[in-house]
Amino acid sequence: MKRFELEEEERKMLQTLAKRGAMSPSEVAAETWTLPGKTLSVLRDLSSAGFVLLRDDTNSPDGMLVAITTEARVYLNGSLT
Repeated sequence: MKRFELEEEERKMLQTLAKRGAMSPSEVAAETWTLPGKTLSVLRDLSSAGFVLLRDDTNSPDGMLVAITTEARVYLNGSLT
């Protein structure tokens, strides 16, 4: 796997998703104390890198749900050692 260096806010969002499970982008923003617009931008970047999945969800307050990928879990576990 290609080695990435994540920014602090990216790492914080991934750790939050790993701990809490799938959430709406606004829930991620609230949990990480990040502005909603910045949160969505970071989540899109993480999605492009293959670390999160963004999908439409009519039950979500944002109409979208975000979930961490297995690749991100492996990255987080590898970066903790």
